[in-house]
Amino acid sequence: MNDKFKKIILFLEPYKGPLLFLFLLFLFWGLWKITISGDLFDKNFDYYPEHPIGIMYFWGRDITPEWLYTACRWLTESVSWFIHLFPNTENLVTEDYFLYFPGETSNFIIWGCTGIKQMTIFSCIMLCYLGPWKKKLWYIPMGCVILTLYNITRIGLIIMLTSGHANEQDRFDSLHDGIFRYIYYTIIFLLWLCWEELIAKKHREHDSQRKNSASA
Repeated sequence: MNDKFKKIILFLEPYKGPLLFLFLLFLFWGLWKITISGDLFDKNFDYYPEHPIGIMYFWGRDITPEWLYTACRWLTESVSWFIHLFPNTENLVTEDYFLYFPGETSNFIIWGCTGIKQMTIFSCIMLCYLGPWKKKLWYIPMGCVILTLYNITRIGLIIMLTSGHANEQDRFDSLHDGIFRYIYYTIIFLLWLCWEELIAKKHREHDSQRKNSASA
């Protein structure tokens, strides 16, 4: 039994990095799903003027911080700026947390649109993963900036690609809940891969060489 177990360990040894990444990804994704609610824009979401960005719940308790309103307003303005980079978008209407073209369905930014979920998951993965802590101090914020830039692009493209489409809601669902969500987690994987290959692996090799030199 021990021999079989050792063989499994040896077989998985080359894949321990990706396996650890996947374990941490699903762990923190699952913890978010269990503890936090109100972050998904779906058919069950009810819009109330008194709560224009939705409510963040932790175990059913409202913990919506005031800074989320500022974040949503900033995101709305940033998406508006991105869309206006393209021709024939001058008539885009931006009001508070709403973005829409005249005569079309309004798109409104709720707190779940800010990408806080993905940034939290990414940050937790990096905090728990192997590697030098000093470099994590700049790599985690840099990763969050990259995720934020993608998020602005994602929302802007969804609005433009659904504009004027006959099956607007169906296309929105396929883009919002499909391809762009997968790209989100692909970027998180690529950020981890860069960390593993360019920083963490070299750090382990350096530590190994230093230990070998000390023992020689």
